[in-house]
Amino acid sequence: MTSPLQQARVVGVHATAQAKQLDRTALSACLEAALGALDDAGLSPADVDGIAGRWPGPGGTVMHPGSVDWTSLLGHPLRWVQDTYPQGVPAVLDAAAAIAAGLCHTVLVVGGQAAIRSGGAVAAYTRPDNEFVAPWGAFTAVHFAMVAQRQHHLHPEYRQGAAQAAATVRNRGHANPDAVMFGKGPYTAEDVLGAPMIASPLTLLDLCLATEGAAAMVITAADRAADTRAPVRVLGGSSEWHRQQYVDPARHEEIWTIGRAAATDTYRMAGVAPADVDVALLYDINSFEILRQLEVAGLCPPGEAAGYVTDVGIGEGSPVPVNPDGGLLSYSHIGWGGPTLKVVEAVHQLRGEAGQRQVADAGVALVTGAGSGAQYHNTLLLGR
Repeated sequence: MTSPLQQARVVGVHATAQAKQLDRTALSACLEAALGALDDAGLSPADVDGIAGRWPGPGGTVMHPGSVDWTSLLGHPLRWVQDTYPQGVPAVLDAAAAIAAGLCHTVLVVGGQAAIRSGGAVAAYTRPDNEFVAPWGAFTAVHFAMVAQRQHHLHPEYRQGAAQAAATVRNRGHANPDAVMFGKGPYTAEDVLGAPMIASPLTLLDLCLATEGAAAMVITAADRAADTRAPVRVLGGSSEWHRQQYVDPARHEEIWTIGRAAATDTYRMAGVAPADVDVALLYDINSFEILRQLEVAGLCPPGEAAGYVTDVGIGEGSPVPVNPDGGLLSYSHIGWGGPTLKVVEAVHQLRGEAGQRQVADAGVALVTGAGSGAQYHNTLLLGR
């Protein structure tokens, strides 16, 4: 059955320069990303009638995300606003649904982060002022580490597999001139295992970056996409929301397989199978998540991800290359723009414009978001 979501196309993407620190505001970075994505699509701000974009300030509302504040910069009213989760896969799915329902025809999704440093060692967005988090000093890595520690206890072989996965993805960033960690490798699994411990069992090299920059994308209706430069098809997508992120601790028994049902629904909706996926942009917030998501996405059998990473591989030349840009581990992770970076890379791959990291004949791209520690997971399939 054809899904109404397939009436939508991703027609423009743009990512600013990514860095550990940028000498600019988040708003200026987001503006660059937004205008860049519109230019990539051959559109202008006047064409936009829907928005999903957390307002970065200054000014505007104090009631985040505040997507409506973008109307003043776009210069006209909008017909549709998404404030629930204005980034990455959920933003694409919501925009596609709104387009199919006739609520709007062209949606701009934008987000990013700059000046995240505040004198401390932890980026502010990794330690929200939530119950059971702020009082005890917990941060994002701890939520995921609790899940990884349990998996490590049950299946010790996952420790080596996770380290190999981290080294592989980081080495893709080492070779990507656009990555924050360009030229910082190469790495081995032993390097990952021997790095400073952050939250057991996760070392510094198991964990994603906290960097600065912005990303944007434009989604429009199929009939309007015909006049754009290089549209990419939305094939299908789905989400699972188990519990509010970063409040109650994540329990391995509840969320190790979160995302499996979403993946099943996404493949059914798209009319493809895991074997049809050419490139995977997995949400690699840490190394254990790469293994977990390989399994829930059906790219390898349940319980076999550690062996798959070492024996089959996820790097260049593997059956399904994972995060050829270096991912969140090595390319960049920009807070509210991080999930959108996954879609940006998927579009570049499907268009055949990813340069030296291009996956040959990429026709179907899998994109994921969030994961076990966040207690929700989302999946998207895009097609050439």
